[in-house]
Amino acid sequence: MKEVIMKKLLFWMVLIVGIIAVIGACKKSDDSTTTAAACSSSLSTTASGTLTGLKTTMGVDNVTGTYNLSWQGATPTAGCISSGAVTEMIGYGGIPSDSLNFKNQLIVTSSTSFTELVTYYSDNNSCATVSGYHATSYTNFTVGDNITIVDAPTPYPDYGTKVSYKATCFMAKGVTDTATAFLNSMSTVSGAVTGTELNQEDNGDTYYNIMAVNDNHTSSVYDWLFVGPKSTSAYPDNYSSSSGDVMWQ
Repeated sequence: MKEVIMKKLLFWMVLIVGIIAVIGACKKSDDSTTTAAACSSSLSTTASGTLTGLKTTMGVDNVTGTYNLSWQGATPTAGCISSGAVTEMIGYGGIPSDSLNFKNQLIVTSSTSFTELVTYYSDNNSCATVSGYHATSYTNFTVGDNITIVDAPTPYPDYGTKVSYKATCFMAKGVTDTATAFLNSMSTVSGAVTGTELNQEDNGDTYYNIMAVNDNHTSSVYDWLFVGPKSTSAYPDNYSSSSGDVMWQ
């Protein structure tokens, strides 16, 4: 009798474990399908919403709108970066070799998301003729503790806020063949076609970082957003002059 009961218990345990496994697999499939559907069309590059809770010179402040990359302290008109910076970016493998200008922008798209957009241009010093672009949307933006930083590199501040965000969708387009070849050289891209926008899921990694705002208009007419070196494993404890970003608006 005891042996029969044990066999029945074993049967039900195996059955329950199997059901749980199936439910888990279905949920993962549903999540993947939802993400794929969300990434099947163009990413939002329209500023909307506000990221809150970042530490700033004037207390806790908000980040909204579009921020442009500053290159060596410069704030070029409309964020259009040219001259020697273009050569450096091409050398870093950050933009295609036929680029004459570029923009690197962080666009706040909701209270929990932002898009990082890099646009390349083939006309000199005007950023009027687009030769291509690539963008990543980051979601699940979460704010953590504020930190104090010792020996932050110039021009970064001695404070920051821990943040995390998830790489969700990726968008890219090559208008020129050179830009398309550049996109296809990315490890996560294959099959980009000149003149056709590519929309796909990103790697889904969660990144840990630090950010801070400087809106002290007694020393500058701009709002500055400082972004540290993102990591998939831990929050950085300092900014980096080589892999962080200084943004302005």
